[in-house]
Amino acid sequence: MPLFPADSADFADRTQISLVRLAWPIFVENLLRTSLMSVDTFMLSRYSESAVAAMSIVNNMAFFIQLLYMMAAIGASILISQNLGAGNRRQAGLVGVGSLSLILAVSVVVSGAVAVLARPVLDLYRLDPDVALYGRQFLVIYGGLSFFMAFNIGQASILRAWGHPSDPMIVNVTALILTVAGDALCLFGPFGFPVLGVVGVASSTVFSQVVSCVLYAVMIRRRREIDLPLSRMAKIPGSVYRSVLAVGVPTAGENISYNVSQIVIMSIVARLGTDALATFGILIAILRYVFMPGISIGTGGQIKVGYFVGAGKASRAERRVYGYFAIGFLASLTVVILINIFKGRLLGIFTSRASILGLGATVLLVSIVHEPGRNFNTIINPALKGAGDIHFPVIVGITGMWLVGTFGAWLLGVHLGLGLVGVWMAMAADEWSRGIVNLIRWRSGAWKGKALVRPGDAEAAVAAGF
Repeated sequence: MPLFPADSADFADRTQISLVRLAWPIFVENLLRTSLMSVDTFMLSRYSESAVAAMSIVNNMAFFIQLLYMMAAIGASILISQNLGAGNRRQAGLVGVGSLSLILAVSVVVSGAVAVLARPVLDLYRLDPDVALYGRQFLVIYGGLSFFMAFNIGQASILRAWGHPSDPMIVNVTALILTVAGDALCLFGPFGFPVLGVVGVASSTVFSQVVSCVLYAVMIRRRREIDLPLSRMAKIPGSVYRSVLAVGVPTAGENISYNVSQIVIMSIVARLGTDALATFGILIAILRYVFMPGISIGTGGQIKVGYFVGAGKASRAERRVYGYFAIGFLASLTVVILINIFKGRLLGIFTSRASILGLGATVLLVSIVHEPGRNFNTIINPALKGAGDIHFPVIVGITGMWLVGTFGAWLLGVHLGLGLVGVWMAMAADEWSRGIVNLIRWRSGAWKGKALVRPGDAEAAVAAGF
């Protein structure tokens, strides 16, 4: 089988693409990404504790940069899937080119700003000199050249929306392996290779992104059904940009809000003491494997819903999403129960302290309720957005994560003295409360009138010369 396969089939009816085809490559990609990131962190810890401390700071900044680039990619993915469902391939291509144009413009500004502002931003943290130096080295190189990453995010979203998630999986796994291998060379200097430290780590990351950019371009070109006439980028009407941003900005805003709320919750946990903070980090490392299936199903389901809605088959989307949710719910429940059965051994991998082992074992009992409820927001929420119902789940999400999740973490964990168990109870209440509201919204069918594809969109693309 060739590494870059050409189209095996041109799906005239995109709704015939199975969820498995869409979701399994996303799951494999997320699984390997998480595992290789752990290996990367382990290698960095063997090089310098100061480097690890620096990376813990700049990783949050790097993730925020990615969220900025994902604004256009998220909007484009939903619009492309609905247009493909409606058979508007030319309009889908128009949206794809428009999203890449937006991403390119934003990334040039962001890359320059990060390179210039890296020192003053890190100075706000009052870091030790060596930690600040490592952080600045990474941010200037990684952030200053992040337009490669931005373009990769855009190309990956286009391939997934067209029903080819295995291509981004191949590219991202390749990039991750290149990054880890490059980091090993730069940190430990085997075969006489110079030890470049954090500068080498940042450089290997950028190198993998450059390679990814080329691979994505090759894959898109080989997928002959994907029409992306980049040479006509200057002819894109303003309405396309407005449509992409109208979908992408609220969704990205919700993602940013969630991550900020998690930072605040972590600061609340830090007030509970070192044991609570250490337990929090260990549990997150374990439980991220529990919600990975739900995230993968939700991403694939969002594309499927877009196909159905674009094709005018909303009733089929409605039934399928209930099935997707049931699969994700049962998968999470099964895995979290297994984790609880073997929690002594799992927690023992990370620590031997009795206080942390006991606290972690108690919190894992709460996770039996917490983790299955997360599927409301990893599957139902994306389904609403895939149907074009953008603002309702965003408003519910931001309101719930702050009023129930963040405030509840302080109320139960600190004010009422329940500690980390109380924090986890608040996070569970957050997932279930906003999840049930979104489920009620889905059952109401209000999303059926929110389609983003309108009659005449295809004609507009033709008029634009696509």
